Amino acid sequence: MQTEIINAKCGKIKGRERENNLLFSGIRYASAKRFELPEPISFDGVYDAVGFGPCCPQLRAYEDESASKNTYYYREFRKGVSFKYDEDCLYLNVYTPKSAVDCPVVIYIHGGNFTKGSADERAFDGEEYCKRGIIFISVNYRLNVFGFYADGVNCKGNLGLYDQLAAIEWTRENISAFGGNPERITLMGQSAGAMSIQTLISSPLTRGKVQRAIMLSGGGERRGLMADRLPNLKFWRSVLKKSGATTFEEFKSMPAKDVFYAWKRSSPLKSQFATFPVIDGVLSDGTVARCDIPCIIGRVKKDIFPRSLDKMAFRFSSVLRKNGADCYIYRFEHNLSGDGKGTFHSADLWYAIGAMKNCWRPFDENDFALSEDMLNRFAAFIKEGSPNAINAQSNVKQISQRKTDLWLPFRTKSDIFVFK
Repeated sequence: MQTEIINAKCGKIKGRERENNLLFSGIRYASAKRFELPEPISFDGVYDAVGFGPCCPQLRAYEDESASKNTYYYREFRKGVSFKYDEDCLYLNVYTPKSAVDCPVVIYIHGGNFTKGSADERAFDGEEYCKRGIIFISVNYRLNVFGFYADGVNCKGNLGLYDQLAAIEWTRENISAFGGNPERITLMGQSAGAMSIQTLISSPLTRGKVQRAIMLSGGGERRGLMADRLPNLKFWRSVLKKSGATTFEEFKSMPAKDVFYAWKRSSPLKSQFATFPVIDGVLSDGTVARCDIPCIIGRVKKDIFPRSLDKMAFRFSSVLRKNGADCYIYRFEHNLSGDGKGTFHSADLWYAIGAMKNCWRPFDENDFALSEDMLNRFAAFIKEGSPNAINAQSNVKQISQRKTDLWLPFRTKSDIFVFK
């Protein structure tokens, strides 16, 4: 294995050379004590970034996911991959073109209902973006009770989002050493990752630090069931009580497994809405009115709450338009081959990131052509701010028959771009 050492602001980092790009995996971007904000770090010597770092403890850290009743997403994204788990999970992975110079950067934030997931699942390989002259970064952050505990007194919440913010800050400080431009950062995420991005780009803490955003199945102005809320103090106090701890400090020092199961044993319905970004008055004040960067927002045909996702996207596009920014909306309607599941929630990930060689599905020429089209439009948006600037991508043959189709900024439903 060929290795590569770069001299970043945080210290020297050793990665590895792959056929089409360099990969620096498992870079620690911050550290954090339980229920506390992340802190920036640096290191002495040469940091060995040739293996993926641990992700946050979650159910599959303690129970065999392959033996569960629902193994669909396990088979789709994780089967055959081994993962490490630790509360000390603030690690990211940098995929960069060889001999990169002044490249735009994508920071990818994974989904998982804010309770599960990791940055090194099968779909999150940045090779195709590297081919297009873009640096791709995937990020682990704290999840479930560890990332979103919010009792309003000892912890205001949003720790997982503060981790993501720390990853943005790390990127701005260090990415030039990898050949990236810290003033050309695009956030990209799916589901809970998209919802995280909507909160981040609406926050005063990211003003001027992010230039564009791509949100898959979760971006937009949230109301109703998914509205921004104040911390659910009653729920989090019940979690502490179920743990057997008598004080917060005792709860804070318990083994991670005990803390996790105290959260899991709490009301499943309540936990779905409590383990969520909240209005903390610092990172989030519950408004999207200040957001003024270009965005792409999309969903799949058979998504979770498709009408709600549409309304969220339409409302958010109005905010962006008032602030002088374009919003491009798409719908993914292509049925995936292999099992008759059609366009399930997250089906577009294989196409939007392009790691199709890592998938078990028997993709054919039409699948690869659709992925090329999606990748090239996203790459054009990342580089130029418009998904129509197809020529902005380089080194990849455009084979889609739709290469001349115009994707208009959203005004009416007829402007929705359909990938099928």
